[in-house]
Amino acid sequence: MKKRLLSIAVLAILAAPSARALEWSDNAFRLWYSPAFNEPGIDGNVAKTVLTFTHASGYKFGGNFLNVDALYSSTKDPVQGATTVTSAGALEVYTVYRHTLSFSKMTGSKVGFLFVRDVGLELGVDFNTKNNAFAARKIMPIGGLQLAIDVPGFWNIGVMVNKEWNTNAILGKSVEFDVTPTFATAWAIPVYGPVTFEGFGSVNLPKGKDGFGADTVTEVLIQPKLMVDVGAALFQQKGWQLGVGFQYWLNKFGGDHEQVPGSYEKAFFGQLAIHL
Repeated sequence: MKKRLLSIAVLAILAAPSARALEWSDNAFRLWYSPAFNEPGIDGNVAKTVLTFTHASGYKFGGNFLNVDALYSSTKDPVQGATTVTSAGALEVYTVYRHTLSFSKMTGSKVGFLFVRDVGLELGVDFNTKNNAFAARKIMPIGGLQLAIDVPGFWNIGVMVNKEWNTNAILGKSVEFDVTPTFATAWAIPVYGPVTFEGFGSVNLPKGKDGFGADTVTEVLIQPKLMVDVGAALFQQKGWQLGVGFQYWLNKFGGDHEQVPGSYEKAFFGQLAIHL
């Protein structure tokens, strides 16, 4: 509880100054689905419907990013204590917040080199909670440098470290992981007309022992997608997107996919996005 309250306080401190003087903002809701997600410890695919809220904004010294996913699983990934009579799919809520301080904006002069448009300090935190048997309660502060690549739209690359705390309800204990280097990227690049190439990815190095005492391994997650703005054609209003994507997740949550069933994911998905 103390770690969660501390993380919330840090989040509020980071967000408050920028909230008073936004130069731009974008809010979006996304609905996406795939029948082919995976979960560690579960053999076979798990269907999930995901509702996402995303906020991105910029202000005098940098920017904010908030993403909240509500992931509804099929009964293949049941709620904690489910029986064949009361079987229901689990719900996971995963929240990501990042605050970036732009060195160019803070100094009033361009801070970049070669193909890098700007350099910034990126700070944030991940939270999650899930009501399945494992009952994850993740808290993960994260921070490091962000490079803004000089392309149309945006492409950011982060070199950071994180520290994760979690729970393992199966064994009834808390889990503390090592401070871990991580590399992250996110992009949204216009391709042609209403088509954009969007997505994110991350590489998280081994973070010590997991909740069962096994050594974790390098985790790789990448989610590219092509989105088409159909709003102008269908509703005379831009910001309504349809698209398809692919999620590749190797060694999910740091578990070795050769040892832990469900730790290797390859899932195509469809997505609807509405920008407000």
